[in-house]
Amino acid sequence: MVGKDEFRRGMARFATGVTVVTTLDQDGAMHGMTANSFTSVCLEPPLALVCVDLRSNTHRFIEARGAFGVNVLSQKQQDIGSYFAKSPKDRLGQVSYSHRPSESGLPVIEGSLAFFGCRVVDSHVHGDHTIYIGRVMEAALGGPEKPLLFYESRFSALG
Repeated sequence: MVGKDEFRRGMARFATGVTVVTTLDQDGAMHGMTANSFTSVCLEPPLALVCVDLRSNTHRFIEARGAFGVNVLSQKQQDIGSYFAKSPKDRLGQVSYSHRPSESGLPVIEGSLAFFGCRVVDSHVHGDHTIYIGRVMEAALGGPEKPLLFYESRFSALG
């Protein structure tokens, strides 16, 4: 069987886009986490999935709300990706970003390349993560910036 470290090194060779999954906490305030485990599932109906660590605050908030947003980051938003990759207790200092509510009230990070607002329609616990499948209820496109990528455990630019 493949060990955790070997698996991680191999997966680091797969370039992915970078997203911030957003939802609302128990007080209705924005909560977010950086994720690269995001993909489309199908077009009809429009479904997307994200994988969320069972121990994270995001997991608890998605479970309570039954909804999440996915903000696809541009390469100009690396600081935002770094900020939301940390646990909330380690998010020291400020990062410059703004957000607004989507049509359904989910947080949209301004400047994102795309936003998808999803309602949870299914979930599966596997290992230490839950795979959330969301029905895409709303989508918005941002500007024509280049995407932020994650490759070999580092943020990277296209090209």
